[in-house]
Amino acid sequence: MAKREAVFRPLMSKGWTALRHGALVPFLFILPFLFGIGGKLYRSRLWFGDYQAMACAGEKVQAHQPFYDIHLSCPGMHASSFVYIPAIADLFAGLERLIGEPGVFGLYLLLFVAGLAVLVAGPLRWAPGTWRDKLPFTVFIGGSAVMWGNVAVPLHALILGAALCLESAPWLFVAAVVLAAAVKPVFLTYLAVVLLTRRSWLQRMVLITTGVAAGLAPTLWFAFSDPGTAFQWAQLLSHFVYDVTPGSGFYGWLSFLGARSDTLLAQASYLVYAGVLAFSALYAAFRLKLDDQSRLWLGLSVATLLIPRIMSQDVFLLGPGLVLVARHAADLADSRAAPEGRLTRALLRHGPAVVWGLCLMALVFGTVEHSRYSTPLALLGFSLYLIALGGALARDGLARAVETRRTPWADLAPARERRL
Repeated sequence: MAKREAVFRPLMSKGWTALRHGALVPFLFILPFLFGIGGKLYRSRLWFGDYQAMACAGEKVQAHQPFYDIHLSCPGMHASSFVYIPAIADLFAGLERLIGEPGVFGLYLLLFVAGLAVLVAGPLRWAPGTWRDKLPFTVFIGGSAVMWGNVAVPLHALILGAALCLESAPWLFVAAVVLAAAVKPVFLTYLAVVLLTRRSWLQRMVLITTGVAAGLAPTLWFAFSDPGTAFQWAQLLSHFVYDVTPGSGFYGWLSFLGARSDTLLAQASYLVYAGVLAFSALYAAFRLKLDDQSRLWLGLSVATLLIPRIMSQDVFLLGPGLVLVARHAADLADSRAAPEGRLTRALLRHGPAVVWGLCLMALVFGTVEHSRYSTPLALLGFSLYLIALGGALARDGLARAVETRRTPWADLAPARERRL
């Protein structure tokens, strides 16, 4: 079986390989993040706006004042709008009464920095493969991932930590997803990790169903218990999700087409996309014979791509699963068990080039006028690659199954002719 030191090796000539061994090329992909941080340090004073929104909402709770306000403000804070359920504001209000707002900020800063360290080190050090293969995916992490101090960073880190214990403690992982979904329901996409495990279908469905029900429970309770406030929350959330920043995922792709994401057709289309992507990845994992660890990282990649509104702080766990799939697919293309069909073999063999090439495209086009298109198009490319890979392997598997059914009858044909 052919061994590949890096997923982007097929793209490189000897000169490129020399540069890679000189550790120059992979580090080019981290430059946008470093320059983004530097630029925001120089230009912006509005740091940790997401934390300040939660802290300000906590102060509003203590003062018995409304906090669903697009122009939310508190003395000494540059808060963004508060878009979480009231339970989060109540939590911050309780902490502020207990240790004061400066103490809450110190605690939050500690959790945020620890989460950021886990999300950076985890994919590079704990996932299979070389760090050189995975470093190019840092091109998708912008400076805003740090500047806004978004609560998604420690939540992603919490889920990663629980995911590493998935085989021995699956309910711990589901609990982590439920906790994160109580803050942001989109974190339920991480249940795709459970779907890709090799547990029985019954176990997978029980874990997923329980996770979905428990994860949505706080939001549904809020919506039904206080419909007036829930309407204000929904209006404010919709404004930012659908109008201001639809992100780089499915909602962002629709916005490029001039289509709104808050229509019934758009939501139905998302469900179709999510189902096709998830089951394409599931079949690819089956056909490529991925082990449990590889399935885990592929599930984390798929969960990232399933987030309908992907922001800069959501892409830390994107790379390792794509790298693993591309490498295993290329190995299958060079083995005796390679699928039939020139196009299918080409898709498998050149998967590494596709994966790394999309990172390179994001790096190049991220420095020119059309930079706002580079990340959404690259993420769309990753999704289409997984869907095409799963579809090609499924078609080959179906063809093999049909051929297997025909073979016994074909073998009997000469005998019948002899008897006649």
